[in-house]
Amino acid sequence: MTNLYWKHFTCLTGVFLLFHSTSGLAQNDGALSDEPCALELTVDNSVDWRGLYGRGYEVFSEEESFETVTISVRHQGAACQFVLTASPLSSGGVNALSGPGDPLYYDVLKTTSGPSFLSTDFQGTATSRIEGKFGTGNSAQGATLYVSIPSNQIVRGGTYSGQVMVRLFRADSGIQDLVAEAPLAILAPVASVLKIRSDDFPQGIRETSIDLGDLSRATRAAVDFNIMSNADVAVTFQSANRGKLAHEAGAPGISYNLAFKGENIDLSTSASSSRLNYAHGRMERAVPLEIVVPQPSGLPAAGQYNDTLTVTFTAE
Repeated sequence: MTNLYWKHFTCLTGVFLLFHSTSGLAQNDGALSDEPCALELTVDNSVDWRGLYGRGYEVFSEEESFETVTISVRHQGAACQFVLTASPLSSGGVNALSGPGDPLYYDVLKTTSGPSFLSTDFQGTATSRIEGKFGTGNSAQGATLYVSIPSNQIVRGGTYSGQVMVRLFRADSGIQDLVAEAPLAILAPVASVLKIRSDDFPQGIRETSIDLGDLSRATRAAVDFNIMSNADVAVTFQSANRGKLAHEAGAPGISYNLAFKGENIDLSTSASSSRLNYAHGRMERAVPLEIVVPQPSGLPAAGQYNDTLTVTFTAE
């Protein structure tokens, strides 16, 4: 009986992103004034998406999280009403951040359960607008909104960004007059993540032993890897005996061949490599690693033969 020992390792690369948001209004009374209504808008300059654990947006996480951002409206003078609206500044008005891969969709919500504060309508809609009013005098109102990036979006690792334009209108007699605009930048780093699973490796164990059986005749075995990644993956192979099964007592070894996803791997060098390229919208793929021992030219010495092969997966 012959054992061939295998090891594999995974590599996770983390990326951070930051973020902020706003909603809800509160009023402060100020001194009375006979001046015309004057309004001023203040918005957080940017939101950096940190995610639930501070590691940025994680493509394989099922959990929802939010970043908050604050908006404030200052008022002086006569009593008046106001309206706040927001629109995404992207092609077609889509709520999407752009980066090295597919669009990363987001939303800006009035509460964590909605509705959305964003609208492609310049003056907003009945559900998206935030409305308020001021009495005569000096006062201010503030809102806290919630930026959401829904889970289960498989995009390539990297930094994603976009911008929202927040608008303040004075509302008199049903007419909205634009008073001010302020941009809100959204930055969302996405970590390059790699997960590897194989039924040939017990859960949590990174080593396994493969029995190649009787080496006096041609034999074959395979290890199937299930790979999940949102990045290109580099794979390297290192054989302790440079592609040979070494005899336990020093008799001549037996050469074997290795193929990864159908490609022959040269084990005679110190390290050989292969590559898995990230596919658009594809998060999981099965990849076989095949071990082939050719028919020997003569009768091998009796005994046990071994090699240790280290396979290293790295997300790039």
